[in-house]
Amino acid sequence: MSHWHRAAALAAAVALLAGCSQKTSGSASSGASESGGATSATSAARPSASAKPPVTRPKEVDLTGVDSCSVLTDAQKKQFDLVRESARLPYPTHPEAVLCSLGSSDFSYGVGAAVITSEGIEMYAEGLESGKASATVVGGFPAVLSEFPGALPACFVGLDVADGQMVEVQVDGSKLPMPELCTRATKIAEAVVQTISAK
Repeated sequence: MSHWHRAAALAAAVALLAGCSQKTSGSASSGASESGGATSATSAARPSASAKPPVTRPKEVDLTGVDSCSVLTDAQKKQFDLVRESARLPYPTHPEAVLCSLGSSDFSYGVGAAVITSEGIEMYAEGLESGKASATVVGGFPAVLSEFPGALPACFVGLDVADGQMVEVQVDGSKLPMPELCTRATKIAEAVVQTISAK
């Protein structure tokens, strides 16, 4: 199964958690609403069709035994206005992984985080080769940024923290433009790097 099918499955899974009762007013907290980063992160990191993400990491972070719901601290969740209770879902293509789902207080966006210990960001190779994903760097770690403009738009960041291991961060929402989803995904991925690097 390609990453694009995985993305669709994950987006659909998180969409189910959004529920039917959504608020129509309010906005995300200032900690998560900066909008300048996504455009630069997306456009500056666009590789050629044959580009691969770099392999240099500031350190190797072994994710064995790390719970997907622990990659963001309570303070970080508050910073990004992720106040809705976490839900734990199976990751569609990696039986060992759990997708931890969080939501903003105003229902404007949701976040999914998955610790994957059976495959690294090579799972994005197809997207990199086709130009549908971009190689970038997040918190000093190689990463891949990909957009999923489906019924529930989503932006994914795959963090390469060790050989054959990664953290995937998904930000989705139909109320925000794709650049904003990618800004938030990148900032949340930076927060994840801080958390897992301290473990």
